[in-house]
Amino acid sequence: MKLRSSSWFTLFYIFFFTVVIIGALGYNAKARLIPLVVAIPCLAFSIVQFILDLTRHGKRGRSIEDDLFHGVMEKMIHQEVVTEEDKEEKKKKKREGKAKPFFAIVGWLAFFYASVFLFGFLITIPLFTVLFMRSRGERWFLSLTCAAAFWLSIWLSFSVAARIVLYEGYIFRLFGGE
Repeated sequence: MKLRSSSWFTLFYIFFFTVVIIGALGYNAKARLIPLVVAIPCLAFSIVQFILDLTRHGKRGRSIEDDLFHGVMEKMIHQEVVTEEDKEEKKKKKREGKAKPFFAIVGWLAFFYASVFLFGFLITIPLFTVLFMRSRGERWFLSLTCAAAFWLSIWLSFSVAARIVLYEGYIFRLFGGE
């Protein structure tokens, strides 16, 4: 059985998360909670990914040579006359196409940071999740379910289990008088 590079990378993650879990077991109960909450699911996902890598090993798609041949044949069949103006227009559209996703990501991050500052973590997590998922065309049920699950997992992990008070937000501090 020969392992591919992706399988070796997954094995590295399995080893890494195992070391993190073993190391966290030496901490006191409160200090080991967060490393275990993060590392145990990551270890489980890494093991599942490794198993998937091994089972997909026998299934192959087209080879690189086939892809290259297929691409050359498509170009020969659909050959077009391209002018210099067309080339410049394509370059301009390509540059614009790269900038748009970048600014969208920056905008979402700025919105997230601003809403955390104003409303705190426990309000921002469901708000951001619903808005982001709805902007990507997800249905209301899935958006609200994911938002509730994220909120519940953060609240249980930090507020209940670790007894950590998360940032409440500027607006609530302003009106709360703290």
